[in-house]
Amino acid sequence: MNKQIKVILYLTLGFGVLSLAGYFITSLTKSIDVEGFTESLGLWGPIFIISGIAFGGIVVPMTALPFVFASLALYGVFPTFILYYLGNTIIAPVVDYWIANKYGRPIVTKLTGMKTMATIDKLAEKVGTKSLILLRLFGGILFDSVSYAVGLTKYDFKKYFILTALLPIPGMLLTTYILEKGVNTNPLYFLFIIFWGYGAGAITLYLIFKEKQNIE
Repeated sequence: MNKQIKVILYLTLGFGVLSLAGYFITSLTKSIDVEGFTESLGLWGPIFIISGIAFGGIVVPMTALPFVFASLALYGVFPTFILYYLGNTIIAPVVDYWIANKYGRPIVTKLTGMKTMATIDKLAEKVGTKSLILLRLFGGILFDSVSYAVGLTKYDFKKYFILTALLPIPGMLLTTYILEKGVNTNPLYFLFIIFWGYGAGAITLYLIFKEKQNIE
């Protein structure tokens, strides 16, 4: 009985924390006038959005959310998915791989921070086709760290690019749709994104590191 009460309390606390997170995400992005600036750029607006999203994937502590939300407000769900896909799934992963492959850990550490670099080093030890498939499908917040990790290895770039370009598409479509609902309908929709980003990423990381040998 005590265990059941504890589980209920943990779930209640978790729901409360995630609800507050969704509220603050909404408040923060509304306080940044990315939408107004993007609109003022006219035809250059989509390029600005793609660049901002890509930048958020290259400098890992940064977030691409303000640019995604601005795009949703100005262009709608499907155009935003295209812009989000190009910046987050094509440009950023290629740049991340190239930076790590060409300049190594010192530059990657400056772009990601020491804490993230520790995760990247561990991921680099486990890079293989099966692990990369898992991380691209369910990696969540690990998406950019994986790109840097693969760049630190000798993993084939063409295979990396194909897996990176194709596997995240279903998740990105769903994410874009949920974000649109969170902006225009109810911030509680952000709970799903938070669960997906942190929950799926943590579970996938656990499964990969649980293996005694590299997943190949």
